[in-house]
Amino acid sequence: MTVHPIARRLGNSTVVWSWAFNFLRLASGLLLLPLLLRQLTKPDLGMYYVFLNLNAIVAVLDLGFSPTIGRFISYAMGGAQKLSAQGLASEAPHGEPNHGLLWELLGTARVFYGYLVLATVLLLGTLGSFMVSRSVAETSSPGFTWLAWSVSIAAIAAETYFNVWNMFLRSMNQVLKATRIYFLTYAIRFVLACLFLLWGGGLLSLPAASLMTSLLVWNLSRTACLRALSGSPRPATVKWKEHFRTIWPNSWRLGLYFGGSYLSSNANVLLCSDVFGLEAAGRYGLSLQVISIAAGMAGVWTMVKWPFVGQLITRQDIPAVRRLLWPRLWLQVGTFMCLAAAAILAGPVLIRFIKSDKEFLPAAWMTLLALNGLFETHCSIWNTLISMWNKLPMLWPTLATNAVGLALNFIFVRMPDAHPGVLVLGPLLASAALNYWFWPGYGARTLNLSWFEFLRYGLARNRPA
Repeated sequence: MTVHPIARRLGNSTVVWSWAFNFLRLASGLLLLPLLLRQLTKPDLGMYYVFLNLNAIVAVLDLGFSPTIGRFISYAMGGAQKLSAQGLASEAPHGEPNHGLLWELLGTARVFYGYLVLATVLLLGTLGSFMVSRSVAETSSPGFTWLAWSVSIAAIAAETYFNVWNMFLRSMNQVLKATRIYFLTYAIRFVLACLFLLWGGGLLSLPAASLMTSLLVWNLSRTACLRALSGSPRPATVKWKEHFRTIWPNSWRLGLYFGGSYLSSNANVLLCSDVFGLEAAGRYGLSLQVISIAAGMAGVWTMVKWPFVGQLITRQDIPAVRRLLWPRLWLQVGTFMCLAAAAILAGPVLIRFIKSDKEFLPAAWMTLLALNGLFETHCSIWNTLISMWNKLPMLWPTLATNAVGLALNFIFVRMPDAHPGVLVLGPLLASAALNYWFWPGYGARTLNLSWFEFLRYGLARNRPA
């Protein structure tokens, strides 16, 4: 039986698999929530969210190491012979992947994440356990809650360490294979979590499912990585300290960059809750989440190509970067606009259809939120391109912009007749003053073009002869 060419092409599309994975995550969240509401008591549900918030600390402890070493892996795949803490190494790359350097980076990543797991276990086992102990007596079974918390610590530690292999596989431009592994394991995790909840697993259900599937991610990703590196012998020793000193200068900067954006977004939600109340915070949070989902879905167009862009930059093949990036940029922007428009127009109708009492912000504020998301989506592409040159000149201006946006919102929410939607204005106005126009121009200049020249370049390439 032959497979139709279109079906074969879709089955081999990294974008399609990435979208499928995002849809699976969204759908699993929607389907798991009713089970959690039904199977957990109110105190147990509250403890579930305590678990989630405590486990989120791993993203902060990563300190930008994952994307930074991922960029260096793409350099090694492009044939880089040496790595530089800032910028690209002056030594010309070879055409073939540097397998020796790849082995060194793999060893460095495993050492770093080994220490990260140790720090995570110590922090969650002490401070996390203290936070759990403050309300564990309110749960339906304190002993079972402590068991679930112990498994939760083990699950987050296993996921942190074992995901190194999938991150490495993705950074080697094996994005399709890495995404397929994630899709498969996430689907199994969802099924296991549902079964455990239905069987009365309670708070233990999700940590147990996560721990079991982390082992599957490790096995499949490790096998694929070792197969890709089988062309060269593994070094007897790894100079991980030397590589860490090279990675660290941009790693902590990138961690600060992402951390600043994360804290700014959460601060606005807390500000909304404090000034306007939980109900208003629910409207603002739901609206922000929907726009964020649209941005995440649209971002797949460029996300799947960044490892290859890193290889091209290592080889100084700027024309190839232009050819690759131009259509992807506009596909990402266009996809976001379509999804955001659908959310604004169809979102309220869908909520009424499912007979929910929840609601979005009014259409005018949703439109401004989507406009800010559009500018942010466009700017993020150029910021990522800039970071591919192993430089982060946008760090301090972006942190300052986040602070200014939050300060403006403190003013806006205290104006007479203020609406929760005014929280859109602070980030929009602060970023429009610099980030949304300056960094796209800066990024285009790394391709030896202005932003307008980049636009005309793409149009000229696609104009019929």
